[in-house]
Amino acid sequence: MTWDRKWGYRLLDDAPEVWIGYERAFFGTVHHSVANFIAGILLPHQTKTPDDPYIRTVMAQMGAIESTLQLLANLE
Repeated sequence: MTWDRKWGYRLLDDAPEVWIGYERAFFGTVHHSVANFIAGILLPHQTKTPDDPYIRTVMAQMGAIESTLQLLANLE
């Protein structure tokens, strides 16, 4: 990744390994944030109202999102 005044941040033109590394790091960071949100906010909500259809749907969708981000971060 490079930065200059004219273009700001950008990826090198001919370095796919750099692009992939940056993307994987991004997915890892987002995965960490989603996992923390699930653990800190959603799980306590689910614990207090386990039969609530809203939280059941949210947990199912967020679980899929977390799984996908983890896969993308670790994809080889």
